[in-house]
This record gives sequence, structure tokens and C-alpha cells, in this order.
Amino acid sequence: MPTDDHPPASPSNARNDGIGQHLRRERLDRGFTLETLAERTGLSRSYLSNVERDVNSPTINTLRTIVEALGTTLSRLFQAADREQRVLTRPDQRVELTRAGVEGVTYTLLNPKHGGRLEMMMLEVAPGASSGDNPHTHAGEEVGLLLSGELDYWVDGVHFHLRPGDCVSFESTTPHRYRNPGEVPAVCIWSETPPGF
Repeated sequence: MPTDDHPPASPSNARNDGIGQHLRRERLDRGFTLETLAERTGLSRSYLSNVERDVNSPTINTLRTIVEALGTTLSRLFQAADREQRVLTRPDQRVELTRAGVEGVTYTLLNPKHGGRLEMMMLEVAPGASSGDNPHTHAGEEVGLLLSGELDYWVDGVHFHLRPGDCVSFESTTPHRYRNPGEVPAVCIWSETPPGF
């Protein structure tokens, strides 16, 4: 889906996650409210809320107090955070990209930290937008599933009109291009190997 004839994409949203979300998950897993945790730690509810939202960065001693009240350890908390970052991408951790010279097309990487041989993305093509008039090729293979809207797709000069639920798969070395002929955005889930971003 990405093209070799356009400059590299640039991220329009990405964030680094702190430890707060992991503390919140531990608290919720134990059925604790913020008030309960405040009572167990002697820290204020508002401070704990800020820590969970990564607004405040606790000292190591304060962090130890919180994890002990949650019945876990710093080591287990950081191990869980590390395992999650290697395996799981949450919606607010996705990276949204656009390409210079391609208007109305947004790529959202679904596995931005993966670093493997397979890349998953969500593609949104605005009404009338396209990958350009000239077909493009690159190494690898790709599979795309249209979730909503409609999409015209050309593979090796053959035209396919995709409706929701339709899936295309092809060698990326085959010339291909796309265009949204509809009046609403076309939303697809796309997978390719090797990663293009």
C-alpha cells in the first residue's frame, strides 16, 4: 500500500507511555477505587489520579508505597510493562501517518513497536482521494480488507470495485493503485510484508 515514489511518511501523533497506565490496570484488576488506594497509601486521591494519568511522576519511594499497597513489586510492574510494550499496542499508542504528495489518505500503524516482518495498518481514504494516477510497485506482498465505504483497486491493470467485507491480496511487485469513488471515507485494515514504514 505505501509507495516508493513518495517521501517517507511522518508521524502526526505518537506518545511515550509512562508507568501510570500500568498502575491503574493493577488497581482496577484488584477492584480498588482511587479512594481505597488513597487510604492504603496515605496519598491523596487527586495525586494518585495524576500519577495514573502520568501528570505527576512519583519518586521511587512513593512508587514503592503504591505498588506495595497494590500487592505487587516494582520488578513485576516493570516486567509487565515491558512484556506489554513488546506484545500489545493500545489504541492511544497507535501512530498516524500521512505521505507528502498524497492528499486525503491516512495510515494508522496498528503495530508501530513491533519491529517484525509483518506490518498492520488501518487505511482511511477520503472521498475522491487516491494513491495517484500512476500504479506503484515495491517488494513484498499485501492483503487488504475493506471495513466500510467503497474502494476502486487496480492490480496489474485489472479493476476491482471493493465493498465492505471484500479482501484483496497480491504480490506488491505487481503494479497497483487505488481510489475512493464514494461519498464517505473508505476504511481498510491492511497488512504487508516487509513493513513499508
